[in-house]
Amino acid sequence: MRPDTGHLSLAILLKTRPPMGYFPALTEVPDQICGHLAQQLGVAEHTRLVDEVSRPATSHRYRTAVRTRLDSRPFFEGGREIVITTVRHCAQTMSDPADLISAAVEALVQAKIELPAFSTLDRLVSTLRQEVHKTLYQRITGTLSDEQRQTLDALLDVPEGDRLNRFSRLKQTPGPSTLKHVREWTERLAALDGLLDPRPFLKDIAHTQVRQFAAEAAALESGDLRDVCWPGRRHALLLSFLHQVQSDTRDQLVEMFVRRIRRTQQAALERPHALREQHREMEETLVGVFGQVLHHASGDRNDTDLGRSVRQVLADQGGIEALGSQFQAVAA
Repeated sequence: MRPDTGHLSLAILLKTRPPMGYFPALTEVPDQICGHLAQQLGVAEHTRLVDEVSRPATSHRYRTAVRTRLDSRPFFEGGREIVITTVRHCAQTMSDPADLISAAVEALVQAKIELPAFSTLDRLVSTLRQEVHKTLYQRITGTLSDEQRQTLDALLDVPEGDRLNRFSRLKQTPGPSTLKHVREWTERLAALDGLLDPRPFLKDIAHTQVRQFAAEAAALESGDLRDVCWPGRRHALLLSFLHQVQSDTRDQLVEMFVRRIRRTQQAALERPHALREQHREMEETLVGVFGQVLHHASGDRNDTDLGRSVRQVLADQGGIEALGSQFQAVAA
């Protein structure tokens, strides 16, 4: 093997290992990287790299040298144990597999351990996640009585003569903050509170985990929940969902009240302005009438003609009663 081949192959492994977290196959490294490193080493740009298939011992020796330089270890030297510890801890507060995989990758990087194949990591995280969730389901539902379990299962049953079950109705969102909808949502909250209090069963479960279980239940249809066969999972999801709905309903009621109060305040601000505009029109009308009376009174008319003219002016403006009510409104 030519020295240039070994130097370039070793340099590529040394430079690609830290950012990628593992050793890529030399044949998969982009030509731009190989060309740049070859230029830095002063070797030919198209220098052949070590054939990792035909020379596995050389490839192993190069990787060992890079690990020593970077103070890193392969996955089989403690990597599995780190993933198990990390995922079991993180799965107490998070449920998304992508989040758990990210946490495991971060722990491996901090420990300077090479990342395994994604399929290996995905299978391991999925298995650990299921184990932790089974424990959480049992912790949540362990003290449920038979009556409480029946209450939760009844959410999935469609009452006779109805089209939707209670579980589907709980997914409904509030309407506009009209008095009718406020009353409906108040009755909804009262019914939810009288159904079952899930808080005692969820007190030892992280809030983020409860929200994730609730979101998982909300994403399922009634038939899917009925088909859940894991011990405790269906009731744990329903308890989390019920807790979230109760909390959301309270928040929605508060928001509806706030919106109504804001509208009332806005109306209270707009009402004086409207009254001022209305009174201004009345004042202008009364001043106009008074001006016409003065105009008729300024001439050399006798009292009879003046009275007849004044009465005509008042009649043209709607009569004495209409003008009198306007005067009283302005005076008030």
